[in-house]
Amino acid sequence: MSRELKTEQELLELVVKALDANPATAGWIPTGFHETVEDEEGCNWDINHLHRDRKDADVRDAANSVAARIINELRSRYNLC
Repeated sequence: MSRELKTEQELLELVVKALDANPATAGWIPTGFHETVEDEEGCNWDINHLHRDRKDADVRDAANSVAARIINELRSRYNLC
């Protein structure tokens, strides 16, 4: 599948908007965006960390699980230009 090319800023905006649209991940922001070598599906970026003021471990684990699905869906559609 062909991916649409986006700048780093555009990708960050897409991720933040998608996370805010889901109640389980609203308020979480990516702080570890990085460019990678294309993976087996052809994606060349990833996010390795999310941050929110609240430090509750149970909330963090649940949010990270949901966020991973949201981010991976975006990774399947967009590549870093």
